[in-house]
Amino acid sequence: MAKDMTLLWGSGSPPCWRVQLMLEEKQLQGYNQKRLCFYKMEHKSQEVLDMNPRGQLPAFKCGNYILNESYAACFFLENQYKSQGNKLIPDSPEAQALMYQRMFEVLTLGQKMCMFTLMCITTKSIWLLFCEARQ
Repeated sequence: MAKDMTLLWGSGSPPCWRVQLMLEEKQLQGYNQKRLCFYKMEHKSQEVLDMNPRGQLPAFKCGNYILNESYAACFFLENQYKSQGNKLIPDSPEAQALMYQRMFEVLTLGQKMCMFTLMCITTKSIWLLFCEARQ
């Protein structure tokens, strides 16, 4: 079953970890996997581009079906293998809503952190340019 699955992933990537954890939770051992090095730009290799034209990881393939967004791959695995491994999406609409709320809270927090970091970097760059101009 898992033999027809391939996961291309990069070390240190939370979206890649997400798919790896889902495969483990669904007890889908034996899938094909390949760790790629971001530093060596392996995520831009032809092998990755054949699965994901954006050149981003994770790239996940099940049979002939390819998914390049980690959440989409997780939902696919949960729905495709409902009775296998741990059930990760609750049945009740209330519990599902709470699960989705937590999931989107994490996404929103991540976006805010990125924006804050970008703002700090930009502010520091402007300040350094200002200081250089005054000298």
